[in-house]
Amino acid sequence: MVKIGLIGCGRISEKHFDAIQQLPELCQLTATCDIKKTDASLHNQYYKNFSELLKDPNIDLVSICTPSGLHAEQAIEAMKAGKHVITEKPMAIKFIDGLKMVSTSEQTGKKLFVVKQNRLNPTLQMLKRAVTEGRFGKIYSVAVNVFWQRPQSYYDLAPWRGTWALDGGALMNRQVTMWIFSLGFLVPLKKSVPLLPLSHATLKQKTLEPFALSGLMAP
Repeated sequence: MVKIGLIGCGRISEKHFDAIQQLPELCQLTATCDIKKTDASLHNQYYKNFSELLKDPNIDLVSICTPSGLHAEQAIEAMKAGKHVITEKPMAIKFIDGLKMVSTSEQTGKKLFVVKQNRLNPTLQMLKRAVTEGRFGKIYSVAVNVFWQRPQSYYDLAPWRGTWALDGGALMNRQVTMWIFSLGFLVPLKKSVPLLPLSHATLKQKTLEPFALSGLMAP
């Protein structure tokens, strides 16, 4: 039985609570941590301080559902405290921080899992089978278009959304990393090639967020 401590009882945490409830023979929610008590805190140990949660000997794994800019720091702290980690996407908003997370996992021997649920979508599963079976022959290039967007109402729900420090800019805010991962799930990727610098204006901040489109090449 894996005993889970969850930090960040906001919107996405509901998905984690549901998943835990669906697997009662495998795991249980032992504690929650947030700056304020929520309904989820009524039936388990509540911590306001993350460091205090990490001292709980009854917790085997920490599920991180906090703002994106906190994922790396909290994951590293949890693994150093002897806990396995499940973290919401993106795993980090800076590449170097992602490397530090992987390094910490290797050094501590603790498991690090990043949520990438789209690979389990029926459409992607069907496409993966077709690729594996060679239905399309040799694939030289793959691409993905992301058409959805974040409306103003999304930013209005929490003050950290739309900020550089905690939301990470357009690529992270739109979860583009999840779709790049999906490309690699379908076809092993050899390298990434920067193609075109662009900018994106957020509704909330009214500022330009520079980023680059990348080409992903199959071997």
